Amino acid sequence: MKIASCVLLPDSNIKVAAYRGNGLEGTLRDIAEIGYDGVELFVRDQKSLDCAALDRQLERTGLEVCCIGSGPLVAQDHLTLSAIPEEKRREAIDRTKELVDFAVRYGRVPVNVGKLRGNLPPADRSSGWRFMRESFLEICEYAEKKGVMIALEPQERGTLNNINSTRDGVMWVEQIGAGSLGLLLDTCHMDIEDGSVTSGVIEAAGHIAHIHVADRKRAAPGTNGLDFVSFVKALKATNYDGFLSVEIAQPEDALGNMRKAWTYLNSIRTMYAPR
Repeated sequence: MKIASCVLLPDSNIKVAAYRGNGLEGTLRDIAEIGYDGVELFVRDQKSLDCAALDRQLERTGLEVCCIGSGPLVAQDHLTLSAIPEEKRREAIDRTKELVDFAVRYGRVPVNVGKLRGNLPPADRSSGWRFMRESFLEICEYAEKKGVMIALEPQERGTLNNINSTRDGVMWVEQIGAGSLGLLLDTCHMDIEDGSVTSGVIEAAGHIAHIHVADRKRAAPGTNGLDFVSFVKALKATNYDGFLSVEIAQPEDALGNMRKAWTYLNSIRTMYAPR
């Protein structure tokens, strides 16, 4: 089991729970020097990136890309997979396919779909569900051909009005029935919706594609009450051997909190889930 940090790439300018240091080079250097094994890249539009330069910096630091985040598509471009206007929905699907292509570049890592699925319109939820299902089917078919997993992230009801709990996520994955669709479990959302991060892992066994870790209120793991020891042990029992990707709020001492997160998670990894 490896530990990664969520990182916001320069093509995005939004407030998210991802580490952003002094430029991309400085950000990756900071993460590597702490001891992180990899990074989850939050991407808006990879066509605007200097991918060759990014590759060189990743190689220089030894960091592995573990997942591609899609949040900036929603925050900056207001795209969702359940949008009623067809042109917005079409653009969201096409841009997600581009993220799948980007994921191929880094070893066919998962592509996260969280807020990108969008809120269902209160006045016409049935159409929203239908459009979202059609979008997922098309994206998953494309991803399967590329050998990439789509990682659906259940998010608590204060964030989205659909697929909130891990059980909701499992039901959606089974309903879509695509081999390229799995779950991204986030400990903050699980704590609110599942009642226990450990029970959520058990619920999702066999469907877990990626993990986000943060303590309550997006604090650094080990600082606000969640039981990460039991969480990691439960993951081990499901044979999950992917990354734990740190997605925490970035207060003034962002780097210090990234160090706290790695030190705590590494101590658990060493005891319970050695590489």
